[in-house]
Amino acid sequence: MKNTLLFVLIIMYVPILIFSDIAPSDHHIVQNCVRFTNLDDYPEIAILGFIVGPTYDSPHFFEIKNEKCLDKGYKFNDLGLYWAQKKYIDSVGIENIVINTSIRPELYGDAYFKQVTNDPNIHFITSSIDAGDFWVDEFDPLQSQISDYEIAGFIGDEIVLFLRQQIKKNSSGEEENIMYDFPEIPNLKWSPFSSDSEGSSESSQKQ
Repeated sequence: MKNTLLFVLIIMYVPILIFSDIAPSDHHIVQNCVRFTNLDDYPEIAILGFIVGPTYDSPHFFEIKNEKCLDKGYKFNDLGLYWAQKKYIDSVGIENIVINTSIRPELYGDAYFKQVTNDPNIHFITSSIDAGDFWVDEFDPLQSQISDYEIAGFIGDEIVLFLRQQIKKNSSGEEENIMYDFPEIPNLKWSPFSSDSEGSSESSQKQ
């Protein structure tokens, strides 16, 4: 009886897992591309991703590429972003970054991703940038959206990201390009390895 019940539960669960990221009947899916567009300006920095979720059973770090859409796979997976020195990643090997396997199960979001590794060379950025497609009301004309993020600079060893522009296209083919201003942040450095004076002048030139 137990075997039969378990089999039935699995059969009932699988369709839910497969189809739960399909938009409800009164909504439609918006194709959503989130990307970084100025990583080539920071050749000494590597931006890393780490995915966890119900369909991701072998979490590992991977490198984010410039102008490539972020991909977290299944809609309900979560993507955490990190940065490290490129020379460190090249020397250690991204596949050899030690992952913490004893994270408390009740943690989620930033609290979870901050515990992913104890390696002091891997710096957590955020898990709040949602890279997946999303749903909107069926009467909403939005069909696709591209969000371009850039590295603005550093405060200490914390990286500062900002949304540079969004390109939205609706069902009629009309396109809207929204530009955002460079953030005004005191003591922002161009590089975590530069002096205060170098960082301030370089950030001003970037704007």
